[in-house]
Amino acid sequence: MKLITNFSLGNWFVSAVVAASLPWMGCVPTAAWPTLDEVRLGKARGETAVSAGLEPGEIRAEIAEIDRSRRNIHVLGEDGRRHALPYDIDRTQVFYHGRGYAVDNLEAGDRIAYRSLPRDMNYIETIRVLEPVQAQTGPSIARSLPLRSRPDIVEGTVERVDYGLGVFDVRPRTGRTVTVSIPYNADAADIDNFRGLRRGDHVRVEGEFVNPESLQLLSFLSPRDR
Repeated sequence: MKLITNFSLGNWFVSAVVAASLPWMGCVPTAAWPTLDEVRLGKARGETAVSAGLEPGEIRAEIAEIDRSRRNIHVLGEDGRRHALPYDIDRTQVFYHGRGYAVDNLEAGDRIAYRSLPRDMNYIETIRVLEPVQAQTGPSIARSLPLRSRPDIVEGTVERVDYGLGVFDVRPRTGRTVTVSIPYNADAADIDNFRGLRRGDHVRVEGEFVNPESLQLLSFLSPRDR
């Protein structure tokens, strides 16, 4: 009888610890949290529709536009800048209250969290939906901030070219080095320009910043020049 009592107490303790830790586990869905579909359909509102705050290393932003042809998610950050997040339709993971979704479930106006794109990656691995657009009652970043009318332009000297990863570093006359990445669906002319790059070339390119140090190429604006 004593053994059974101890075993029951042990089970109760483990269950209590697990139950207490669930609210802090971002990837463990519970019945208390609504699904993304429920929020989209207006079946859930209020605090339960808002996910947890930022995790270490995450950046908060709001989706301004989803370019499905180029597989870019254009977001507006809290600093007012517009960034392009390249995604992979099969590999990029989207989470909301711990449940996994496809990228196609994202919508313009959703408030999200993501981590900066590593230099050796050409797509965002994970996106967390903090607040779906249907659950928002206050002013949104996308509505309160003007969209940029044109892409960013970077001009400087090529310091490094990695043909395998499809990236090159540009050192502007002022400021820090910017890593420019070539998208998988880049134009043939831009691919030829990239393949012909050499260290020391002078380039002028336009694109959209993924983070302050990384630019996704849209096009070469002028032929490379030594």
